[in-house]
Amino acid sequence: MLKLLAAGKTTREVADGTSWPRDRVVTLARAQKGWLLNTATDRVYDPDGGPVTLSVDIAELADTHLPFELVARAEASADPALRKLAATVRAALKDISDRLVNAREAALVAEQVARLQRELQALQARHRQLTGGRKAPDVSGVRPAEAKKRRTGIRAWAASQGLDCPKSGRIPKHVEAAYDQAHEGDQ
Repeated sequence: MLKLLAAGKTTREVADGTSWPRDRVVTLARAQKGWLLNTATDRVYDPDGGPVTLSVDIAELADTHLPFELVARAEASADPALRKLAATVRAALKDISDRLVNAREAALVAEQVARLQRELQALQARHRQLTGGRKAPDVSGVRPAEAKKRRTGIRAWAASQGLDCPKSGRIPKHVEAAYDQAHEGDQ
């Protein structure tokens, strides 16, 4: 299967030719190091632009009976114990495959996060250059603990001022605006 995918066959063609479910072929393709799947063409590709290649150990395995082929034979067996064992093995192989795919995706996401953090640091440094050293604004929003502290402060202030403000739920905008105006110099 891997050789067929590396040769440019679509996952649908490989699934039809091997009687494997297409989602399993897709999972197998995504688990290969250095392979990505183009969902528009349904073909694997190398993100670096080179040809899709099999690692030496995978290429050697492709010439022998892969565990999946053995499981398929056991599933087709007349022996109920063998079919039950095949179901257990298939479930374990699916779990392994899913975990490998998740680990690979997590690694790719971690790389993206690191790249974005480097870009953010560069942009923050550029902002400091342009603004004479002032820190770039925090665009992440207010943290939940800070927001809770602020709401508690607004409610206490509103009560001391005789303003109608509920003890829970949304704080009326006019109360929040009055609090902000009264505490303008405190920030």
